[in-house]
Amino acid sequence: MALVLVPFIQTLHLAFSHDPHGFVPAQTGATLENFWIMMGDSSWWRSVRTTVIFALGSVVVETVLGVGFAVILQKLNTVIRGIVLAVMLLPWAVPGVVAARLWSWMLNEQYGVINAVLLESGLIKHGVAWTAGPNGMLATMIVVDIWQATPFMTLLALAGLQTVPTDALEAALMDGATHWQCFRYVTMPLIWPMLTVAALFRLLDALRMFDLSSVLYGVDMNGMTLSVFIHTQIVQLGAPGYGAAAALATLGVITLTVVLFWRCITLPQRREPF
Repeated sequence: MALVLVPFIQTLHLAFSHDPHGFVPAQTGATLENFWIMMGDSSWWRSVRTTVIFALGSVVVETVLGVGFAVILQKLNTVIRGIVLAVMLLPWAVPGVVAARLWSWMLNEQYGVINAVLLESGLIKHGVAWTAGPNGMLATMIVVDIWQATPFMTLLALAGLQTVPTDALEAALMDGATHWQCFRYVTMPLIWPMLTVAALFRLLDALRMFDLSSVLYGVDMNGMTLSVFIHTQIVQLGAPGYGAAAALATLGVITLTVVLFWRCITLPQRREPF
């Protein structure tokens, strides 16, 4: 408990104190200065936008792809399924920093393998700067995270499919239901609670993402997530008070995003059946 409370109390103290750096004189007592500065900081709001879009976009796509791949793997025999699943899990085993560095090389405009393949095939006439501009940076991070985390969602979805009783599916087919109807009205309701929990954990992980943004773009504001913004303020700019205030605000952003996401994904369970 002390390992959690002591850093949190220290963060509170720093957040409501003044950063005594530069030529600004130190002040005593609690102050909301850091939070007022944050409200008008466009870099902060840009990092909020980047983090939320990255987290929601990647988690939704990973969940959909994970369920789709799990359905395909479910139809394979045990030996082939094990081999394919082992190969699919390799990206999940790669550390985030290594994955970010690998993709930065692959996407390089001058010597990246992706541009080389596209140039060789004639699909493009010159190298493309895939990570140039805010939209390119955000799209790159989403693609890398999907590549890395989809195997994890596939594994959890496959585990959920294994628990679906075959008797219920056979009864639905005998009653004239199509395979799609069986999947929609029998399989999905049974695995939905597991999927919601898995998606929630992935969302929490994505909202605190640091390695991809830091390795790919460093302190570039256009590709900066909330975790990198906090690190930049404390370590690079030497503003621990402002960084602590950003950390508390980040906790609020994560809480709000998770609550809204949870309410959205639990709507199918609260709807009345037709």
